[in-house]
Amino acid sequence: MADEARVERLLAEMAAEVEWPPTPDIASSVGRRIRRRRPGLTVLLLAAALAGALALGTAITVYVGLRGVTISRVQSLPPTPASPSASSAGAAAVGTRLKLGSLYPSRAAVQQAAGFRPLVPTSLGEPDQVYYRADAGVVTLLYRPRPGLPATSDPEVGALVMELRASVDQGSFGKMVGAGATIEPVSVQGGRGYWISGAPHGFLIYQRTGTYDEFRLTGDVLVWTEGELAIRIESALSRDQALAAASGVR
Repeated sequence: MADEARVERLLAEMAAEVEWPPTPDIASSVGRRIRRRRPGLTVLLLAAALAGALALGTAITVYVGLRGVTISRVQSLPPTPASPSASSAGAAAVGTRLKLGSLYPSRAAVQQAAGFRPLVPTSLGEPDQVYYRADAGVVTLLYRPRPGLPATSDPEVGALVMELRASVDQGSFGKMVGAGATIEPVSVQGGRGYWISGAPHGFLIYQRTGTYDEFRLTGDVLVWTEGELAIRIESALSRDQALAAASGVR
């Protein structure tokens, strides 16, 4: 009951600070708590993040301020679901292993499917593979490790650039940050972003239906908004290298 009261209080405080579009169809468990408030996008994402974290008994603080993104500070991360390792699954299965969606032959092809033009960091160049998840509206540009782009915790991945249109009827990125990880506000081309580094943190995608994935652990990430898009770069790059890559998206 104390947790539910805290959620209600936080939502009431946020409701006065955001614009109110028509009420979207969201998960019933969240909807029961907020259906009388006609929530804006920020409130919806806040509610989803808090509901998921509080269900695990872990939520402490939620950072809000980016369209299409929620960042939750938690006491401890929930158990990580078992998934095939890179070595056991094979190189061709990286998209399946990371739940990136369908593989497309080019950025032009995925642009037609997604309804927006994916932006590419000029410092990284054209991606090695392009994926699209229709259930969440997420485009992923996958870069293999190479000189100057070291492998992440996944030896087959040098960088993942994930993008979605940040609006009420789209999906959103969720972050659960535990002990040992830091959340640093940063500026990306004059806009607001966050650099999350240190210990691995949880990453999940809230789908358009209001449901969300089983989360996976991820390393350092830069997340920000660029025009209508929310973008995250997951890599082993340093903070300054990631910011340089973000400042050159085209």
